[in-house]
Amino acid sequence: MRRTIKCLLTGLLILSSVSIIHSQNRTSSPFSRYGLGELYPQGFGRNTAMGGTGIGLRSTHYLNNMNPAAYSAADSMSFFFDSGLEGKMQSFSAPGGSQSFSDINFDYFAMGFSLGKKGGVLIGLKPASNAGYLFESLQQADSEAHLMQIEGSGNITSFYGGFAYNITPSLSLGINGSFWFGNLKHTAIQEFVNDPNAYMYGTKTEHHVSNFMLDFGAQYVLELDRDRSFIFGATFRPKAGINGESSTLTARGFSKAIDGELFVDSDTISSELNKWSSSIFSMPLKLGLGASYNIANKLTLAADYTLEQWADTNFPDEATETTNATYTALGAEFIPNERTGTKYFHRIRYRAGLHHKADYIKLNGYQVKDFGMSFGLGLPLGRSKTSVNLGYQFGKIGTSEKNQLKESYNRFTLSFTMHEAWFFKRKFD
Repeated sequence: MRRTIKCLLTGLLILSSVSIIHSQNRTSSPFSRYGLGELYPQGFGRNTAMGGTGIGLRSTHYLNNMNPAAYSAADSMSFFFDSGLEGKMQSFSAPGGSQSFSDINFDYFAMGFSLGKKGGVLIGLKPASNAGYLFESLQQADSEAHLMQIEGSGNITSFYGGFAYNITPSLSLGINGSFWFGNLKHTAIQEFVNDPNAYMYGTKTEHHVSNFMLDFGAQYVLELDRDRSFIFGATFRPKAGINGESSTLTARGFSKAIDGELFVDSDTISSELNKWSSSIFSMPLKLGLGASYNIANKLTLAADYTLEQWADTNFPDEATETTNATYTALGAEFIPNERTGTKYFHRIRYRAGLHHKADYIKLNGYQVKDFGMSFGLGLPLGRSKTSVNLGYQFGKIGTSEKNQLKESYNRFTLSFTMHEAWFFKRKFD
C-alpha cells in the first residue's frame, strides 16, 4: 500500500514541475500590477504553516529552501522529494464595490539528498513572482464616457540549486544559485461606450526576465543538552543586475483580439523596446536573520526577519514606486509523542505561525502591507519520514490610506514530503 502511495506522489511531483512552468495566472490581485508583480514567498509546506519561518530551521525530516545552509541537515542515507498544491481565495473591496476570485495551482517541486556525512544538495522549481488581474472602470472626461479595462497576466519562475557543507559539527555554510525566467504582461484598453463606431485605444506592456542570482547562508547549532538546542541562521543575497527587457505597444482598433494582441487589424501608434541593464534595474540586496529553539522530537519555536533594499531600485515603469521591504515571522511546531506506536494523533506535527510583511510597492505614497496567520498539520505515513502536510493561511493586504483597495485572502496548501533511503545497503533481500 505504501509503495502505491509513493508512486502516486511521484506522479504528482512530475506534474507539479510542468504546471509551474506553464501556469499563467496564480493570483487575481490588482496589487500585482506594479513592479515584478506579486513576489512569491519562499519555503515549502512546513515553512508556510509556521508563519513563513525557515532561516533558523534544520530538520532531518523536511527540506528547507529558505536557508541554503540547511541543505546539509539530511542524514547520509536520505533522498527527499517535496511537492505542493495551493488553493487560494481572494476578496477585494474598494469604495466602488467588491469582488472575489478562487483558483488552484501546483506550487513547487524540490528534491534533496546528502553528499556524504557533511554535505547536502537541493534542487527545485518554484514561482518567483506572478501577475494576474482584470478590472474595469467607467470614467467621464470632457462630457464623454469611456470604459477602461485593465488586465495583467504571467509569471516568473525560479529554477534553483544549492550546496551546503558542515564546516564543524555546529556550523554549516551554504550557497544557492537561482535562474529566474518568464514574462509579465499588462494591457489597458479604452472604449468609448456612447459611440460603437469609434476607435478603441490600447497599450500593452511586456516585461521579459532572464537572470541568475546567488544566495549565501549560514547556520550555527548551540547544543544546550542532549535534547535541547538553539539554531541561529543568516542569509545574504548581494545586489544583482537584472537581464531583461520591456516592450510597449500603443495601438487602436475596432475589435478586441483574443490571441494576446490588443486588436484585430490594429493600427500601431507607437512601439518601443528597452533593454534592461544594472544601471536601469537590479534586484536589491537581501539580508535575513533567523533563530529557533528546539526540543528534539517535541517542540520547535522559530522567528525570522528579512530586509530587502528596494528603495535603492528604480523599476523601469513610471507607475511603480518602490520602498524597502521587510518580513517578520513567528512559528511553532509541536509533536505530542513521536515515538508512540498506537496513538496516531500523538505523532501528528501541529503547526501555527504569524507574519507581517511591509511590501516593496507604494501606492499613492503609502506602503502596501500584509498581515496574516497560519495553521497546519504534518501527517506521517507509517513509521517513515514520508508525510502529507496540510496548511491554512489567512491574511489581509492593503495600505493605511482610507478608501483604498483592500484584499483578504485564504490560502490552503497540500504538500507531500517523500523520503527514500536510497543509499542504504541492505544485508538481507
